[in-house]
Amino acid sequence: MAGHKGSDTDDFDDLLDADGARRGAGDGDRPVIVVVDDDAGVRNALVTLFEDRYHVVACAEAQSGVDAVDEETCTVILDVKMKGHDGFWTCHEMRKKVPGVPVIFFSAYQDLKDPFAIINDHRPFGYITKDGSIERLVEAVDVAVRLQQMTVISKKLLKKMRQERGGRG
Repeated sequence: MAGHKGSDTDDFDDLLDADGARRGAGDGDRPVIVVVDDDAGVRNALVTLFEDRYHVVACAEAQSGVDAVDEETCTVILDVKMKGHDGFWTCHEMRKKVPGVPVIFFSAYQDLKDPFAIINDHRPFGYITKDGSIERLVEAVDVAVRLQQMTVISKKLLKKMRQERGGRG
């Protein structure tokens, strides 16, 4: 039994970094965030703002943002008003792929849609205006990433436990 407990601990440790964070894909062990904004200046500013802590995948349009989101994505920063498909369509399509991915709408427009409709229809993690406090955006991203990391770790551990239970019975 002692060897079995050790292997469980090793498996758990494999899912966590030393600081308890989920390992991100692509760029070392940093969590992955996806930025979708058709304004190159905003997109580049967000990459610069977050690249020291996160692996940032920057997308210039809705469909490339949808394509970029996967199970390793910890948070999405999403412009609302873009050429082609808007942020609401993009959010809906992303959630088809990864239902629980936290989406933070980051928009210059406050009155495009009723705030209650946005909350009820899209369930964003946050809605932050571009002319607002950048600290609010940073804080929202940090909290969303931490929560998503915990969710993914929990799901992986539950899956592993179910597999082990199925193998024994």
